[in-house]
Amino acid sequence: MGIRLIVEVLTDAPETLTHREKLLLVVLAEDANDDTRVTWNSVERPEVLRGAKLSRSQLYAVLKSLSTKGVVAKLSAGQKNGTAKYRISAFEASQCPGIPDTDAPSQGPSSADTDGSQCPETPDTDANGQCPENADTEPSQCQEIRDVSVPESGTPTPLYPSSTTPSASKQESQPPALLDYGIPEAARPLVDGLTAAGVIVRWPFKGNAWFPVLALITKSGVPAMVDHAIKAASRTSVESANYFLKGWGELPPLPAPGVERPPLRAVSGGYQPYKQPTPEDRAADLGHF
Repeated sequence: MGIRLIVEVLTDAPETLTHREKLLLVVLAEDANDDTRVTWNSVERPEVLRGAKLSRSQLYAVLKSLSTKGVVAKLSAGQKNGTAKYRISAFEASQCPGIPDTDAPSQGPSSADTDGSQCPETPDTDANGQCPENADTEPSQCQEIRDVSVPESGTPTPLYPSSTTPSASKQESQPPALLDYGIPEAARPLVDGLTAAGVIVRWPFKGNAWFPVLALITKSGVPAMVDHAIKAASRTSVESANYFLKGWGELPPLPAPGVERPPLRAVSGGYQPYKQPTPEDRAADLGHF
């Protein structure tokens, strides 16, 4: 699995890619080798179609578009004993150490301020709207103009309506809005599952950085990822969810639709709970030897 390649796709992929093309590229990067950038398995797998939210016909249309844009290259066609191989092209890094900043320093010792509106020699252009000689231009509080917040009946609207007022009861009947805190809806079961299990970690993902987590959820499922995180956290102190990414990437994919769990072999006599052996039992066991 190419976690490093996924991050590269998210950060350095061309801006000309559509959302559908970029999502498929992330799914392909998840299956590709980090070093060779070549995919391992078939692109027609259900995991690919499900992760990229595409049908089979749409898949090849998006692959053709990625190939036209020079992002993906087809190395070999699918055959009877092999699958088609695709290689993800190398991207030009948006900001490498060897590339200097192209933006000129906007505030340096050699760059004088270009905004002279507040220089000592420049007078304020804003007229003194509140000087004693200038009357207020807002007439809403004049005595001859009725306050629009007071109805014709003369009873003003209370600032804090009681629970008996219609407006307050209407607001109370509406459920409070759920806060997502920047967490995608598809990742919320994973975050809640770890928190409920007592694995309290930071989730330092922002925006597109959630794509690898969402791809892993699609591949292996939330229960398997939560179980792995609980076991890993029991062995060491974990502060960030980034710690689990490598282990999550090595989890097996979800079983194909229609695969049933193999039946377990029945034990003769049925289940028997463990009992502490008595001295008689030990004596009986010694008599067998």
